[in-house]
Amino acid sequence: MDKFKIGPFRATALVAGNMIGSGILVAPALLAPYGQMSLIGWILTTIGALALALAFSKLAIWIPNSGGPYTYVKHVFGDFVGFQMAWGYWISSWCGSVSLLVGTLQYISVFAPEFVGNSTYSMIFGLSMIWLFTYFNIRGLKETTFVGIIVFLIKVVPLVLIAAVGIFYADFSRVFTFEKCDWSSLGSMSTVLLWAFIGLESATIPSEDVRTPEKTIPIATIAGVLITAAVYIMGTIVITGVMPQAELIKSAAPYVDSAAKIFGYPGYLFMIITGIIGLAGSLNGWILIQGQVPYAAAKEGLFPEIFLKKNKNDVPYGVVIGSILMSIMFILTYQESLVENLRLLIDISVLAMLLPYFYSVIAYGYLAVMKKDELSNPEKFCMPIIGIIAFIYCFISIIGAGKELVCLCFLIFLISVPFYCFVRKKTLY
Repeated sequence: MDKFKIGPFRATALVAGNMIGSGILVAPALLAPYGQMSLIGWILTTIGALALALAFSKLAIWIPNSGGPYTYVKHVFGDFVGFQMAWGYWISSWCGSVSLLVGTLQYISVFAPEFVGNSTYSMIFGLSMIWLFTYFNIRGLKETTFVGIIVFLIKVVPLVLIAAVGIFYADFSRVFTFEKCDWSSLGSMSTVLLWAFIGLESATIPSEDVRTPEKTIPIATIAGVLITAAVYIMGTIVITGVMPQAELIKSAAPYVDSAAKIFGYPGYLFMIITGIIGLAGSLNGWILIQGQVPYAAAKEGLFPEIFLKKNKNDVPYGVVIGSILMSIMFILTYQESLVENLRLLIDISVLAMLLPYFYSVIAYGYLAVMKKDELSNPEKFCMPIIGIIAFIYCFISIIGAGKELVCLCFLIFLISVPFYCFVRKKTLY
């Protein structure tokens, strides 16, 4: 039997599904204090994310191996920097997955606060979700991507429905009023905005398992970003128009409250159910990723050998290891203040991911120069523009995170140094 390969539709669902999670469902509340500047933030972030998507698409063609950002950086900068990128990406994948659980519990708190208030029930729910989707993943790539399609449709259809119908209920005078724009707030919003697009490179991670990757990965990556951006921007416009800013700031689940205003109680209930499934279901794609990245690094001797092992379904053991770490972090970080924990987890995940993004953009620029004789004239014109936009996007996002979070990110990567020495001890001596 031929080995299963991911096609364009499943790859696009993986990309968009990994992006559309807690970022969109709670971002309107997190960004509400910034008023109309949040819409400008979404538009600028979309431009930056699309530039990154185009860069990753080209890198996937130049370097077709699995591993995504890790592979591209290692190819250009060598083993040590490559290891650090794999380290940061791996940590980001399971930290970000915990934020999905916290976001799910925040949604549940809208209609069942007593459930979320009981730490035992919350722990059982969170751990059950982790290991349910871990089970789907260890069944194999075909089953994982099928579940991903189902989850993607469940969470996207309601968001599109609210955006389409909500236009007729929105007060656009609240949406497009920019007299008091505070441009400095863009830096403060950057981590939340970027978090909503984290995962745009998802199709590049299992590239060796993708059918005709040189065609499928660019299509899936760019289509995934465009679909996600359309959902985000239309959703922001409608929610801002439907809900006054004071209500939006206090809202624990903006889409749920907006659905109640637009559709009444049936819409309220429908949005809660689909939101919970969509948020928890986003774990499916990220659990897949957290097994693929260390596997790619282990193949080149940069991660422990245990990550190189696979089960009978050809699934790396890193899937289970990542889920164990995710479970531990969920238990340690879960507290009553869901919003504060969510924001902290988002910040850690984004910063740990930003460095692999940043180095990937540099690798993109380097390879563009080295391969300039292979480029067409349109590519020679467009690629520098794409690279500059992606570079500025990553750089500003890092600066906007603030000194404390940048310091935390530095410590995360600093801790990786002794692990690198431990893994490479056989070749270092």
